[in-house]
Amino acid sequence: MPRPPTMEDVARAAGVSRSTVSRVFQNAGERVSPDALIKVHEAARRLGYVHNLVASGLAMRHGRQLGLLIRDATNPAYGHLHAEMHRAVEAAGRTLISATAFRHDYGSAEIDGLNRLIGQRVAGVFVGTGVTAAEDLVETVTATPMMILGRPNDHPRIESVSYDERTHGRVMAEQIAARGHRRIAVLTAPLLYSRVFDLRIRSLVERCQELGLITVPVELLPVEQGVARALEVARDESLSCIVCPVDYVALDLLRAAAARGVRIPEDVSTVGFDGLGDGLDLLGLATLQLPVEE
Repeated sequence: MPRPPTMEDVARAAGVSRSTVSRVFQNAGERVSPDALIKVHEAARRLGYVHNLVASGLAMRHGRQLGLLIRDATNPAYGHLHAEMHRAVEAAGRTLISATAFRHDYGSAEIDGLNRLIGQRVAGVFVGTGVTAAEDLVETVTATPMMILGRPNDHPRIESVSYDERTHGRVMAEQIAARGHRRIAVLTAPLLYSRVFDLRIRSLVERCQELGLITVPVELLPVEQGVARALEVARDESLSCIVCPVDYVALDLLRAAAARGVRIPEDVSTVGFDGLGDGLDLLGLATLQLPVEE
């Protein structure tokens, strides 16, 4: 196995001194020129260098510390996962530290957050995000045990625990059909945005086709424009239901509907996934609840 890159390697690649690299990673960047700062970070990313906070004296390694990377703490699904993970880890006598990557940053922020956790020298990392491919995670993590949470994973070097999103999509399609809907709009997002969304929606569309339902795809991104497009398409093509890949998108759709005088569910129904927000039923939103505690 090749040795991990060192601070000296980063200094050589960036064309700066080792002390400059050290100042950059010890949060003393104000004593480094902007040009050198950029060169050091670019070299570190290119080499796959992860700064060891222990060696710099900024943190102490605790073999009982575990890391959790979540995508967006403002999303109730991730917030619920964060709370349940804290509860489970503390019950096991360990400590959980976390990092957050926001949902519109795609994969780069997830890798950065993962590097921050590894820099804390945690004993293991839980990755509860929906974007970064397992292959990219393996390239980042060479020695730290890792487990992916909440999404399917077939990579042989990474353990995972996930929901059965294929079944979720099929169940949602069957529930929509059982309520008499025959023509529906489906908000879709690229695989890069969320692997979970992609799997849910593809499974739902496949089951709808088997049941004889007509599905009209509507591009989700950007979200504010996507939900507005969905309402327009539903009106113009006489669609009775709009499927959202997650509840926070459904809430955005409810806001857009209210602004346009569209009544939910009287004029058009909407459904989402996650079911982790209180009072969603009072807003006219049907949802499929995920078993986060399990």
